Amino acid sequence: MVKNSYDADSPIVEITFNGIVKERQEGKKIKKYIDKTDASIVIYDEGKGMDFHTIETAWMEPATNFKKKNENQNTKRKFTGEKGIGRFASAKLASKLDLITKQKDSDEIVVHFNWDDFSDEDNYLENISVNWEIRQSTEIKNSGTILKLNNLNNDWEEEKIRELRVTLSRLLNPIVPTEDFLISVNLPDGLDESLNGFIERPETLNKPDYYIKGSISENGRPENFQFFSRNKGKEESIDFLDKDFLLKDPQRHSIAGKFSFEFRIWNRDLDSIKRLSKEINSTTKNVKQDLDDLAGISIYRDFFRVFPYGQKHDDWLRVDMRRVNNPTLRLSNNQIIGYISISSDGNPLLKDQSNREGIVDGQAFKDVREFIFMILNEIEQRRFQERPRKNQKQSISGESLFEKFSLRSISNLVKEKAPDQKEILEAVERKDVEINESVAKVQEVISRYRRLTSLGQLIDAIVHDGNNYLNKIDLQSNLITKSLRKPVTDKVEIKNLVDNIQGLRKDFAQLFRRIEPFGGRQRGRPKKIIVEDVIKNQFLLYHTELSRLNIYYDISDTKHIVTIDEAELGIIFMNLIQNSIYWLENVMNERKIAVEVSKSDEKLTVIFSDSGPGIKLGTEEDIFEPYFSTKPDGIGLGLAIVGELISEYNGELMLINNGILDGATFKITFSYRV
Repeated sequence: MVKNSYDADSPIVEITFNGIVKERQEGKKIKKYIDKTDASIVIYDEGKGMDFHTIETAWMEPATNFKKKNENQNTKRKFTGEKGIGRFASAKLASKLDLITKQKDSDEIVVHFNWDDFSDEDNYLENISVNWEIRQSTEIKNSGTILKLNNLNNDWEEEKIRELRVTLSRLLNPIVPTEDFLISVNLPDGLDESLNGFIERPETLNKPDYYIKGSISENGRPENFQFFSRNKGKEESIDFLDKDFLLKDPQRHSIAGKFSFEFRIWNRDLDSIKRLSKEINSTTKNVKQDLDDLAGISIYRDFFRVFPYGQKHDDWLRVDMRRVNNPTLRLSNNQIIGYISISSDGNPLLKDQSNREGIVDGQAFKDVREFIFMILNEIEQRRFQERPRKNQKQSISGESLFEKFSLRSISNLVKEKAPDQKEILEAVERKDVEINESVAKVQEVISRYRRLTSLGQLIDAIVHDGNNYLNKIDLQSNLITKSLRKPVTDKVEIKNLVDNIQGLRKDFAQLFRRIEPFGGRQRGRPKKIIVEDVIKNQFLLYHTELSRLNIYYDISDTKHIVTIDEAELGIIFMNLIQNSIYWLENVMNERKIAVEVSKSDEKLTVIFSDSGPGIKLGTEEDIFEPYFSTKPDGIGLGLAIVGELISEYNGELMLINNGILDGATFKITFSYRV
């Protein structure tokens, strides 16, 4: 009904509750409410009003296409309703409705509806009388419409009125409010005064810790992206390279159409909330309430909200689920207040579902969701980079994380400063031994989990290849059965089929041999292996995905023997291969991975390079950080795991320039004692 007032070019709509305020006890709380007895709701606007023909053929006709006709198009505002059923929502609120409307220089028209008459299942529509009259103006001076809802169906509690205000505050974009349309809620005396009056956006909304805004062009490219950080105190432009912002399938252009957006972000730790509450002279409770009320990403078509996106407690993008996998980097739904702005003309493929509950989940809408995660990922990366932490200098050093638990430095200090304190020295050394034993157990557990996690990541490839082998064996077996049914058995044919089955069995066994190192065996059983063979086995485990994406790989024709845990070396290259596959899918040029293995100066060096988009500029130091990821759905543990495994063998992982190929290039260096 408010949307109809907007469509009528009204500068304002007033919603007035008339009735007696009462109180009732609910548990330990006393709640105030407007008693539905003798209460009414009056909705008044100063729009164009309607003539009798419009009331009879459009307003009273369900599902009319009145607003779609060119001759009825609004000259100032794009019509927000198209289904022609919104006005019947009044029946949910009250059993009686009086419609009073007037056009400029015309008489008033009054129509009386009794919705109870329409609820009679035995009564046909043509038998229901609707009383109306045309009279001289008594309630509307110039033009407009009044809806009087009488015989209310329910009481109106303060909390329900609060929810109404929140919903109305989101009806029009609260971040970029419409200046020529005001909404006011007027209440009887006795209710919370803060619920009375014009609906305005809270001051909290003006004080985000971060925001990102801009638009996506018709061909899916970012335009005019701006980023703001409270810490820096200024807005800065984001200039993307062609490789930085692409749909997952680079061969397909977006069909969503052009849209604009703005996402505002708040840190919801207690210190940040307290600081914000002081800035706006409010309370932490009110600040949290403001953020909770408006949290989420809403969609607005022609300035009016598309339901249910952004509804309270409706995480339609599953942002919170995404955060579960990476709470360090990802944002939660209650930290974001944002909007996507589309239009009927500019986004014709983003159509409403027939029940008005959202947009049809077609490819255009999937494109919008993918863009949203790309935008969120951009602000999440920048927010992550502002946090104080050590400088990684584009590498992970040879010092293992577990070496930090050693008491060796304290033991040496005691020996130097207090050589006579043998009892203290012995106690420190005993504790150092205990810590080392505990660390060894932790490493064993972590190693087992690494293997099992890696096996889980490979399960799709294993199931796919395993089923292929079984299908081929079934086919050969059926051919043998068919051959045995013939009057004369062809022994040569059967022998060939049996040979085929035996060959398939060997291939099947080879698959199991490749995944065997990832089983749950104990850590600490390194053996002599050929590095290039282990690397090749990892590529073979991904051969289906590599073939699907036409990714060619090349491994140096060398044979270097090292003593290392085969599964852990496999995990290192499995993570690197997975990363390359992900990013190579985003490029149109030749897709290739090159691996070179060499030995010199008692060191084994592996160069791993791909022809993908490369490492995003400005993130070179962050990619080694646990939980940092430039993938919109990334967890950010791959390179951290690789670096930690390499460091346990006194090695180093580095990102280098001028690699074999033009994409990302990593250099792995092992001390040759492995």
